[in-house]
Amino acid sequence: MKPGRLLEERLLCLILALQTALVCVGVLSRYAFGWSLSFTEELTRYLLVWLACLGFSACWARGEMIGFEWPGRRSQRLTVWIARIRRGAVSLFFLLLLFSSWKMMALQWRYHQTTSVMGWPILWVSLALPTACVLTGYRMWGRK
Repeated sequence: MKPGRLLEERLLCLILALQTALVCVGVLSRYAFGWSLSFTEELTRYLLVWLACLGFSACWARGEMIGFEWPGRRSQRLTVWIARIRRGAVSLFFLLLLFSSWKMMALQWRYHQTTSVMGWPILWVSLALPTACVLTGYRMWGRK
């Protein structure tokens, strides 16, 4: 990888490689050996959650977040105001997501919820949401 890669991008590459390996092992075990390794499907699904959540901050840092482009030319002042409104709306969204994800994690902790196949604490999956909120906030308000 290039030295300019973000931490999130490195983690995204690692997760994607791990998912690819898990799917290959799952398919190979099912069709070549006749056994089903159901943990590969579950782990791949939960890694997909992490992949999506880490992608938030990587996209923001690269300026590739989904957006709306106004037709025509705008004044510099209007452009600045639109950027501020966008940043404020995204900040509000991630603050609400952070608050609700912590509440969800508290319930999962309280009731000792686990994954269905592997029996791992589901908290490690849910931790993707507050992690995404913190990293996106860092990319938005801190270091670019």
